[in-house]
Amino acid sequence: MPNAKFQGTDGVRGLAAGEDHPQASGSDPRTVFVENGVLTPRFVEHYVFEAGKWLLERASEKLISPAAVVLAWDPRDVGGDFSSACVNGLLRADAHVLSLGVMPAPVAAAYLAGVGAAGAVVLTASHNPADQNGVKILLSPDSMKPLPDEDAALSARVWASEWSAVEQTPESGHGVEAAAEARAFYLDYVTRLPNCWLREGDLARWSLVVDPAAGAWSGLAAQVLEELNPLSVCEVNALGDGRVNENGGVVALEGRRVIEGEDAGFLSGHAGARALFEAGRARREELKRGDGLAAACVLDADGDRGCALVYNPHRDALHVIDGDDALVFQARFLKEEGELPEDGAAALTIESDAGAAAALNEVGLRVVFTPVGDKWILNEARKWGDRFALGGEESGHTIAPGLLVNAVGEGRKFAAGDGLKSFLNTCAAVRSLFEEAEPEEAYAAVAAPFPRGFKRSYYAYHVERSRFAPGAAAWEAVAARLMESAESVFSGVAAPRFAPLEDDAGVMYLALEDEAGGPLGAIYVRNSGTESRTGVVLRGPLEWQEKLCAVGDEVLREILRHMKDDDAPGARAEACLLEALRECEMDATAVDAHLESDAEARFGAPVQAPGIRKEVLRGGLAREDEGSLSITPLGAWYLEQRK
Repeated sequence: MPNAKFQGTDGVRGLAAGEDHPQASGSDPRTVFVENGVLTPRFVEHYVFEAGKWLLERASEKLISPAAVVLAWDPRDVGGDFSSACVNGLLRADAHVLSLGVMPAPVAAAYLAGVGAAGAVVLTASHNPADQNGVKILLSPDSMKPLPDEDAALSARVWASEWSAVEQTPESGHGVEAAAEARAFYLDYVTRLPNCWLREGDLARWSLVVDPAAGAWSGLAAQVLEELNPLSVCEVNALGDGRVNENGGVVALEGRRVIEGEDAGFLSGHAGARALFEAGRARREELKRGDGLAAACVLDADGDRGCALVYNPHRDALHVIDGDDALVFQARFLKEEGELPEDGAAALTIESDAGAAAALNEVGLRVVFTPVGDKWILNEARKWGDRFALGGEESGHTIAPGLLVNAVGEGRKFAAGDGLKSFLNTCAAVRSLFEEAEPEEAYAAVAAPFPRGFKRSYYAYHVERSRFAPGAAAWEAVAARLMESAESVFSGVAAPRFAPLEDDAGVMYLALEDEAGGPLGAIYVRNSGTESRTGVVLRGPLEWQEKLCAVGDEVLREILRHMKDDDAPGARAEACLLEALRECEMDATAVDAHLESDAEARFGAPVQAPGIRKEVLRGGLAREDEGSLSITPLGAWYLEQRK
């Protein structure tokens, strides 16, 4: 256990709970986090204390402020226990704390580079549900995120020190409020060329909506947009309108290409989409004539991820521009402007659509694939230097390098995941489509920027992620089933070959290739870096859908057989729900009531009933038809396996 790494894809994340939580009380918070995924204020203070010392020790004396550490958080920590733990940890580490309070991660990243601090600590669970929290670390001088070896080194420090020593360390550091300075710095940075590609007046006839997911961009994103003088800006789902990442936000857009005006079920739960329909319909006739556009910027709680929505007045529908779409639009725009680097490269994660890679190749970029997570995109930006054009992933993390001028007037290239900056530059790219084509033709281009392949993900929730590691029994069983099934299903169609990723050996990546070794598709299995979830991702031509799904089903069953954490409260609640559904169908209200009744006694801890309900649906263990949930054959098989 003392060798276990705490971090996942992007820092540490877990269920936010007090020290008296049933799974935390009386136990070492480090062990509680590793074994149960429960994040307590004491663990956070311990982790941030060691992170602060580490950042200060590694800081170069050439930095402008080598004794300073930037601190920011998203607003999910309503009681302030976790933000206080971060402050205390940094003060005990003897840091000069530049406290930004509620502030987006991209602002913290830019401000860190601008003031030349030793690093930054951002308290957030990003797009994860509101009942979770976490810690991201940003490194000087360029706001890079730690890579696995650095994560392991920080974890080792946390294991090597005891809480008794931490709490006896005096708070010798000091802090200042720097929120106003950080906002002003970011506003200047993000609205100037080459960071913002919009020209003066480009948005004069645009009606804009911003949905910050009740998160850290609340107020600030709208302020940035107002600076660009659009026709109107409407902010919805802001701080105080509910919990983060609910009632809208980018997570709810995953897997959607279009939102129809008649989709009352979705619209009732997404404030950003509702507001954009209202704005677009109010101007529908003039928009049909090409007199401006109506668009929405939809973000997540800490703001490093975002998607755009564009209202189509001809269809009375919203087109979703995800991360892959944004990269293709932006790359084409840069090519038209003559701004693509010579022999340039674009970086995509393995979750991106194969069609996006082909489209980026068409504009002359070499495409490199990385593991999931924007830190790997940033790592490619560092490797390629001036030849790096842009990169990102389908989920809405998009990165294009810009220019940052620091506090002493020195300018240099700077890249960071920034949902708002990406939206601004996607607007510039989309606007250029309407300058070159008739409105209906331009809207068609927005709807389908490139031919898409088939992609589907299968998920097993409440798993013991540590079992899925190269050489472990579960890994070997899943690998054997994956290869056996792929060889059978794709016989004569494609050649399956395991192709380990250079940067992440923890991803089981099976390439599906033609006779010459050219890529046709892929199937890969990976743990979530932030949740107790293992996924099987299928990718290939549309005509392969049935074949890919057949392999995916076989692999998912193997994961459920070998990796399920049957004693976890979520897994127990999941099984309880499936047993009930085996007896009769239930609507959502009945399901939630069934799960919430005496949950702690039955499952060992309280559970989030809506979350369990969504997980059994996403995991294929249950289906929903006309409001009623019923068990699937996979769900029935799983119950038999549990016995």
